[in-house]
Amino acid sequence: MELLFYNRPARLNRITHAKLRYTPLTNLEFTRKITSVPLMAAEFPLACRQYPIIFMQAADGTAGAVAVLSLTEGVNSFVDDKGQWTATYVPAFIRRYPFVLAEIPGKTDDFDVAFDEGSGCFHPKKGEPLFDDHGAPSAFLNAQIEFLKNFHDEHQRTRLALATLKADGLLIPYNVDIVRGSDKAQFAVRNALVVDEAKLQNLAAEKAATYLKTGMLGMIYAHLISLQSFVSVANRAGGKDADSVQWWAK
Repeated sequence: MELLFYNRPARLNRITHAKLRYTPLTNLEFTRKITSVPLMAAEFPLACRQYPIIFMQAADGTAGAVAVLSLTEGVNSFVDDKGQWTATYVPAFIRRYPFVLAEIPGKTDDFDVAFDEGSGCFHPKKGEPLFDDHGAPSAFLNAQIEFLKNFHDEHQRTRLALATLKADGLLIPYNVDIVRGSDKAQFAVRNALVVDEAKLQNLAAEKAATYLKTGMLGMIYAHLISLQSFVSVANRAGGKDADSVQWWAK
């Protein structure tokens, strides 16, 4: 998975970083230029209320879910002038920063904890300790590790769910063209994938029952509902008349 805003990721070491401490960021300025962010299936019910959720196909053919944050290149429409997030739900991909799991060569099921040395969150004397006096992870770091593990598990579950949708022929190409009513500004999205609702409605009863039992059906409908948010995101984009239509308006 792409790291996006991690500038200097480094593996956390209990010896090298024994005295390292952490202070949380006071804003999300680091997300200012991103226009989409990976999203986990477990987040769909909350995220669908504010972000369009689409699927993108990677070079290796696998599909991933993303929340669309902007229809303007290089500008995150959900960060204000002070770097504060302006929606009620912040995707987990952003909340885990500046920590991340790093793969260990030769160990497919094991990971190191890494962190962004360039985040400005770490200092040898100020903040929350990462390790105790015996070199064991602090309660704070253990909580971060648990969050990272849950994130990884949800990422794997999401990939499997999307692989199933693709194998069942439910993912179709999707392009969006929007002309904003307030100032006639034009926006477009290309090369996205979405669930084909017509094919979904014609699923065999046994397959539909499996989707319902595994939670995939709820994930799918959250995704479909979210597509109504494209206009809301367009209304957030800059422009002299952008404020004439509230961001939540249809």
